[in-house]
Amino acid sequence: MLIISDTVEFSGAEEAIVNLAKLLGHQKDVELRFCSSRFSDSEAPRLPFESSLSINRPKPRSVEELYGVLTRPTTLAKTILHCRAIAESFQPDLVHSGILLSILPSIMVAQAMRIPILGHVHDYRLLSLTDLPFIRGFVDAPTYAQELNYYLRTVDAPKAIFGLGLRRSLLSLHNRCNVLIAVSNFVKKSLSRFLRPSMEVLYNVRYNFAQNELNKKKPDRATITYSGRLSAAKGFRVFLEAADLVLKKMDAEIHITGSGDLAPIAQRFVANHKESACFHGYMPTRELHDLVARSHLTMHPSLWPEPCPLSVIKSVCLGTTAFGSRRGGLSELLPPKYLFEPDPSDICHQVVKFFDNPKDYPPTLAVDLDERTVARRIISIYDHIIRHSSQGTPRFGGLDASQ
Repeated sequence: MLIISDTVEFSGAEEAIVNLAKLLGHQKDVELRFCSSRFSDSEAPRLPFESSLSINRPKPRSVEELYGVLTRPTTLAKTILHCRAIAESFQPDLVHSGILLSILPSIMVAQAMRIPILGHVHDYRLLSLTDLPFIRGFVDAPTYAQELNYYLRTVDAPKAIFGLGLRRSLLSLHNRCNVLIAVSNFVKKSLSRFLRPSMEVLYNVRYNFAQNELNKKKPDRATITYSGRLSAAKGFRVFLEAADLVLKKMDAEIHITGSGDLAPIAQRFVANHKESACFHGYMPTRELHDLVARSHLTMHPSLWPEPCPLSVIKSVCLGTTAFGSRRGGLSELLPPKYLFEPDPSDICHQVVKFFDNPKDYPPTLAVDLDERTVARRIISIYDHIIRHSSQGTPRFGGLDASQ
């Protein structure tokens, strides 16, 4: 298998594909190569089967900047040539496009070698490159005028028009895959009407943390952590309103980590609750894991329909209970009593209820994300695609849904 990703270290989607590659690298019946890119300040450990293109500049700070760097003609040409060279040497049976922007080099490799291709869909960016259209909790395709208007809220007109064209091109390329993987049933249901290839569901694999990252002693004082992007779509404003209500009802510590456009209101919240709140900003991975492991509860109050958030999986695997909103894949990942409406009063009620009887809410996921389960699932998908391709199924355009 040849897995192609855009870069090894940027957001949750990149992390999810690296996790999957690590898992496949340990399977006896899979030979793997991983093609990606690395920026000059990349800290992610290099995989033993990795062949990544080096980009001589620091990691971009925003997704808009990342897209701008990776879609430059010179960078794109180098990426395609690099992936072609690896593929010609390795001779894979199948190409797995790991993330949105990796679809172009993946398609080029698959066409040149006449092998099938699998596309991995982590979110809804095939319908909009920004999450603003989905902030009400449901997924639909905005009109071109609406989409352009959303982009113009954050970038100038030339970049907005480029984004519109890029998104349409990426949708078209994904429609040329044999099969697509969605990271939750919600993502599959939401996007299948816009995509021709059949879609399979593969949840992100759980973490297998080292023993020294687990079993951290939790403080006597109730500790609640929000970790992630500080944005409206992630429900950060709602979280702060709920945290304010919680602090009026009980003694607790509120920890906030991450970055985003709502960082100023995080700082104001902490200034108003100096004895009970701390804003950490960006935290290195090890320190973040330590904070989560020492917390009693992590909160995931998204307004937009989360696809399959790694932050929830990470929290549970570190031994900390996660609560989330009834949105998207969160409703699949967490048991019903761990869910709330993204409303300050409902969140506050759930938090107080948790601390009244924490033993009733052990760290739990509602789906099986065990490494063996995920490995069997992805290998069965690979086998299915290769078998049907060798039987004369068209290489591009998807498998028949009845199969």
